[in-house]
Amino acid sequence: MNTRRELLLGLVAGAAGFGFLSNRAFAWYFEDLTPDQAAAIAAACRAAPGGAPENHAALIAGARQALVQRIAKGWLPPGASERVGCPTCGCTFAVTADAAN
Repeated sequence: MNTRRELLLGLVAGAAGFGFLSNRAFAWYFEDLTPDQAAAIAAACRAAPGGAPENHAALIAGARQALVQRIAKGWLPPGASERVGCPTCGCTFAVTADAAN
């Protein structure tokens, strides 16, 4: 059987060890963007003269193609539309089988 002193020392050592490890285990923090990273993200969605940013052309084309395929299979009605969001900037577009807004 352990003595009271051993139990107390074990408790103190365990608490100190847990405190040390928990600081390491829960070391979550956020880093600020460097000026180069911030400029790259800001440049990702420059509006083109025609309306939608040029960088979103592939995103819109892919969503439109998927929408047209679902309409052709009969899964959606002919006049269906879909909202597509850019994962980089959060811009949203309404994609229809005819065009995007």
